[in-house]
Amino acid sequence: MRIYVTALVFCFGLFFSSYAVAAFGPDIDSKPVFEENFDKIDNTVWEVAGWVEESKTSPTRCTVSEGILNMIFKYDLATNSNLGSAIQTRKTFLYGRWEYRAKPSSIKGVLNSFYTIDWGDKGSGTRQEIDIEFLTFQFGAGKGQVHCAVHAAGKKSFDTKPDVELGFNPSEDFHIYGFEITPEKIEWFADKKVICSYTYQGNGIKIDSPYMLKMNFWSNKNWIKGPPQKDVDCLYQVDWIKFDPYKGK
Repeated sequence: MRIYVTALVFCFGLFFSSYAVAAFGPDIDSKPVFEENFDKIDNTVWEVAGWVEESKTSPTRCTVSEGILNMIFKYDLATNSNLGSAIQTRKTFLYGRWEYRAKPSSIKGVLNSFYTIDWGDKGSGTRQEIDIEFLTFQFGAGKGQVHCAVHAAGKKSFDTKPDVELGFNPSEDFHIYGFEITPEKIEWFADKKVICSYTYQGNGIKIDSPYMLKMNFWSNKNWIKGPPQKDVDCLYQVDWIKFDPYKGK
């Protein structure tokens, strides 16, 4: 979507940013309200998708091994099907700082996500959403981009165009990504440096409703430039996730 002049939105490349992640300091509990190290998938904490959304999902493509969440996407040529995966929290959250350590797929033509989702009332569409999305066709030698966005039903979306250059290929190793959500703004970061900021004032979307955290792994033709190679298991890996609640300033 276009970014209007009145929007107080600033996006910076990782290596050109002079900003550090806004620390909540003593206002944050010493122990996060949510922390996941993926020793297993606890079904009281997570709902693993087995439905159709952007792709056909299955719990068999969302598993844990040696402390890593492994999410699989495969384009099945025989059935011309996108076989993806998704997982979401059962608990809801609001303001605070999300971090996760992840390695997106190296195979071009898939999307790896980490985002908030407020489903809203049945049939009304997503009420509010904050996105981190990796489109693997943007990865190359020593470079890669991340897509940051805010969406809400009936509102004008914000998203990064062009997407934010990281200065490294995210598929080559694990890095820490995340966002901080406060009553005034959202900041996205990579390896502890702010890469994008969105201020509610002057914009149409304000985050003010509880949400679940979700990750999914999918493809399409136009935006993501999929499908990927046929019958190949694309791998999206997540080491850990944590959430530190916001308590005000």
